[in-house]
Amino acid sequence: MLSSPSWRPASDYGSISMASDSNPPPTHRVPKLGHKKSMFGCQRCRARRVKCNEAKPSCHNCERFGLPCIYDRDAFATPSEKSIAARLSPSGVEDDDPPESQARRMLETRLMHQYLIETGSSIAADERTRDVFARVIPRLSLDSDALLYSMYAISALHLQKLGRSEELGGGAEDVASRYSSMAVREHNKDLSKISGETADVVCLTSCLMRCIALVRLQGRNLQPYVPPWQWLVLTQTSTSIFMEAWERVGPDPNSVAYQLIKGALPLYEKVAMPGRRNLGRLKHLLVRSEELDTTESRNPEIEDAYERTLDYICTAINLSENEGSSLSVFRVLVMFPMVADRRYVEQVKAGSPRALVILAHYFALLVGFQNVWWVGQIGADEVRAIIGALPDQWQGLLAWPRQVIEK
Repeated sequence: MLSSPSWRPASDYGSISMASDSNPPPTHRVPKLGHKKSMFGCQRCRARRVKCNEAKPSCHNCERFGLPCIYDRDAFATPSEKSIAARLSPSGVEDDDPPESQARRMLETRLMHQYLIETGSSIAADERTRDVFARVIPRLSLDSDALLYSMYAISALHLQKLGRSEELGGGAEDVASRYSSMAVREHNKDLSKISGETADVVCLTSCLMRCIALVRLQGRNLQPYVPPWQWLVLTQTSTSIFMEAWERVGPDPNSVAYQLIKGALPLYEKVAMPGRRNLGRLKHLLVRSEELDTTESRNPEIEDAYERTLDYICTAINLSENEGSSLSVFRVLVMFPMVADRRYVEQVKAGSPRALVILAHYFALLVGFQNVWWVGQIGADEVRAIIGALPDQWQGLLAWPRQVIEK
């Protein structure tokens, strides 16, 4: 965390005495700030009507003044999800949960049952983490609303994927959206007071939210194509949460967060982007030509981000050729958004053609895991959408992803 500066605006200190009416102070016109409205900023920035950079776990304003930063709006919610959140109570207040009733108790019992018998074990990336998702998360959810609501949301999405929405009265998608919004709200509260005692539930809630974000890519509207930059940002936010939890927890072998991070480190180091990069067969994706130079400008930092990203993907391809569709390969692919260079993610958000070409190669690797329910057809769908969105001069760089989806 950055240290707080010694100064603060008057509004952040106590009240300040005003001059008497007989000797009024000189008036100054306050300049208007030119910025876009912050729809998903933290509570404090929205209340003060100032720009929030929406950084997690603490935005730049709250971090600067050393104040708690609470996010209570889901930037990844769909319009229908926001309307559902607003209908959670008769008062229409987003922060209110639906009232206690027999219908709610029965619904949540069904969702918990689904998580315990199927969903929990199905979202583990490998055998090492199966016990964490199947047994530890339900136990810890007894003391965490954020974790509990995340379980309900992923269970509803699983039932929808299995074609069993009728078990929830036919509204599995609405149920998932409702509990996802509630989970985001409670999770952001937890982030404002993360400690060694709460590190486990914060990390595990982040894990479930990453899974939820990936599931939501399935079946999304791809016309016109909008790159899934929000999914990348959410996953990278989760990574920063892991790192902060790691610092708070320290070397406690009994901590679930410690075990998860420690278990991921060898794999990360195996495929981490090293100083000497072996771009292998994907080196041609960085080659510039007179035709392509007309659509993008040269920037050494961005080119470095492309190299780092391609190095990771090349390592995943080599591992896939040696091991096939193994659990190790799957974990590497799941980790990709967590370790992707921030500058690369910015280029994806901007819709840079070269960034999308690289992204297509990543999604082509996911095609081999379409039997995993929370991945499904995302790989093939995203590759097709990128192919359809890029101009003719970039199509030659998409030969391998095209070949993968046409097999």
